[in-house]
Amino acid sequence: MEANELRIGNYVASDHFKDRDVIVKVRLIGQDQAIVEHPNGLSEPMLYRGEMRGVVLTEELLLNNCGFERHPDLTWLLTNGMITLNTGNHNTWQYSKSVLKEIKYLHQLQNVFFALHQRELEVNL
Repeated sequence: MEANELRIGNYVASDHFKDRDVIVKVRLIGQDQAIVEHPNGLSEPMLYRGEMRGVVLTEELLLNNCGFERHPDLTWLLTNGMITLNTGNHNTWQYSKSVLKEIKYLHQLQNVFFALHQRELEVNL
């Protein structure tokens, strides 16, 4: 992952933290690195581009952590009222009547959401 794909507040995955793979929040972005919140809050480590990767979007993540709900009648649609994932049509993302580019990772969804609504997508991890 390149640092220029990120915005402050994006979530990324990293195995930089000894025993485990963790999801961390970006606090500051440099040319080839990002400073992130440490999972235990003790320090803000620097991660280089080879140490960061996207958090893969799953139905569970969208429903439990990103404010999405399953449409009551069309169970293959996940929506937060503004942007919709059609899981019945090769996981296409829709905004109004437009189909959006492929969005596979949480930071991409955060960036598209901000571009469309000028506010952050609420993510609770």
